[in-house]
Amino acid sequence: MKKALKVLMCMMMAISLFTIASASVMAKESSMIFVDGKNGNDNNPGTLNKPVQTLAKAQELARAKTNNMDEDLKVYLREGTYVLDETLVFDSRDSGQNGHNVVWSAYEDEKVTISGGTTLSEWTKVDEEKNIWKAPAKGIESRELYVNGKRAILARERAEALDDTSINKEVYIKRDNLPESFAKVEDLEVVFGRKWKWAILRVSGIKTLTDDEDYGNSFRLRYTSESKAAFKANLTGAAIENDSVAMKEAILYIQNAYELLNVPGEFYLNAEEDQVYYIPQDGEDMNNINAVLGRLENLIVFDGTADNVVKNITIQGLNFKYSTFLRPNLPDGLQTFQASAMTNPEDEWNREWIPTTGSAIYGEYLDNINIMKNHFELLANTGVHLGIATKNSSITYNEFEKLGGAGIILGGTESQHHKPEKADLTENNAVTDNYVTNVANTYKGCTGILIGYTYGTNVSYNTVTNLPYTGISVGWGWGYGENTRPDEGKTDQFVLGDFVLGKNTISYNRVENVLTEPALIDGGGIYTLGRQDGSVMTDNYVDGVHNEYGGIYLDEGSVGFDITNNVITNCVRNWLFKGDYNYIYDNYATEAKEPNRDERMPIGDVLQYRFDNNDLWDDEAVAKIKAASGVRPIVLPEEPGKDDPKDPPIVDVPDPEPETPNVSDNPHVNSIPKTSDNSMIGTWIIITGLSAVNLFVISKRRKNISN
Repeated sequence: MKKALKVLMCMMMAISLFTIASASVMAKESSMIFVDGKNGNDNNPGTLNKPVQTLAKAQELARAKTNNMDEDLKVYLREGTYVLDETLVFDSRDSGQNGHNVVWSAYEDEKVTISGGTTLSEWTKVDEEKNIWKAPAKGIESRELYVNGKRAILARERAEALDDTSINKEVYIKRDNLPESFAKVEDLEVVFGRKWKWAILRVSGIKTLTDDEDYGNSFRLRYTSESKAAFKANLTGAAIENDSVAMKEAILYIQNAYELLNVPGEFYLNAEEDQVYYIPQDGEDMNNINAVLGRLENLIVFDGTADNVVKNITIQGLNFKYSTFLRPNLPDGLQTFQASAMTNPEDEWNREWIPTTGSAIYGEYLDNINIMKNHFELLANTGVHLGIATKNSSITYNEFEKLGGAGIILGGTESQHHKPEKADLTENNAVTDNYVTNVANTYKGCTGILIGYTYGTNVSYNTVTNLPYTGISVGWGWGYGENTRPDEGKTDQFVLGDFVLGKNTISYNRVENVLTEPALIDGGGIYTLGRQDGSVMTDNYVDGVHNEYGGIYLDEGSVGFDITNNVITNCVRNWLFKGDYNYIYDNYATEAKEPNRDERMPIGDVLQYRFDNNDLWDDEAVAKIKAASGVRPIVLPEEPGKDDPKDPPIVDVPDPEPETPNVSDNPHVNSIPKTSDNSMIGTWIIITGLSAVNLFVISKRRKNISN
């Protein structure tokens, strides 16, 4: 009897502990939402075994859980491609509460793609000689086609302009290599690249000239009035609008016409016919082709306001693909300035710069938004742009490649952003450990990483390679601030007042092979603008700057930097260009600094300029700086919660494996690499309890037999 009582007590303890463990597991399940685009159903509760199907439904469920958060809420996306019908918009209702985060991530190591495109089918051949095929465009307005993992090129041809041409007059281009005529003149565009300007001008009319006394066999093009006005409002346009030589050199392509289709990999969309035309590349089978037409301009938007900040959201482990950018379709085309910002024609030239290429992920008025370990590829525009009033956020361990625009933009570039109210300030953010390569493919004036008006930004351990223009650009404004150049004896024409810029860190970045577009100059490996007191530029490695002006380029108003221990090599011109009132010392370079440039005397206790012990080369020191630069491997601390004090991470590194609920009927249980402590306890209790029951039954049977 005593033995039976002991067994019964053991069973009761096991059942009690199992109940506690089960409650713990259920609590974890309540903080998870599962999405499965293939096998889910939006009538499901969103559990691992009964996932919802769409991101919109997952968002609805997540919003219902945020008010009473006592731990992070995980929204897990199962493997597959999620084609968005519309942009996924997060507002303050999606924010994590009570100090916890809402984490949208791929489940374990499954491959998840967020797509803003539409797959085309029903291809038919329409031109045997040129091998041109067509497919229905499905009513989509787009400027981007992606085929078998590559960006198709909008049909174009090199345009050679004649001498007598300017924005104020007709534009004359030779027609030796061009079609005899164009059916849809209103679709035609002229691509312009000069210095730091990249523009797409719309054409309003065209006239064919044959054996003309002055212009020979040529086309006379007229730009739309809107294109001309926008072009002239831009600084570079104003500087060369009447310079026929500059205009001649700057006109690069004529594009966007069916008649220009003549090279494999080119396409043209005829909106009136609702047809996409394409010439396949060698090896492409048009009966078995993956052709995606970009449809959305933004895939995710964080829609914050000053009164309703979006906060505590993480986007992690996702792939973002396929978008379009429609700004060039407007009557004024696309008129961009440095870093592909656009002027506001109604404002003064140096005041109103607006980033124009859109982005896959965009947001403003943000706090603790973290974009990490994602892959951005085959997008029409920029990868990530976190704009004005972004605070305490990070863009880290992401990969950016084959983009039309920039890799990353942080902060604003409009005039009101240079000295904002506290609520509008962009501060205390990190852009670290990102790999940016082969971006700015369409809008070549874009940079790999662009930081606007920000305070306390950490730009470190990024690898930026293969760019047509500048690698990393930090700061904005072309102004020195108030009273920072009294030795000049005049007021600087670009003064905007004391800037918000300051205490920015640019360190341990690797920048290679930049300024590769021959038409663009006046950039650098690392480029800065504006007064940035208390800022540091250190331990960067810059290799291969193929056009003017410098490996490190301290442009207008760049003051307040401590610049040391950088390596700059293989620059077409100088390793350092310009630089007012900075402390520049102990750098390693293979090229000379521009001589006698802006070496100004100290000004009271405010700013000073020193240039010491540079232009050196030490193989061992250079090798160490090179090895330490660029994206770091993710190394978790040996003990949870304890970082290595010798090399603390710049940003918190998330656990690489998400927590997994222990559900008894989980069909994927064999694929789970490890279980949580609670689930192990629950399993042990089940086994112990069942063993106790079995022992009791066996003991009872033996007793009956013996009797």
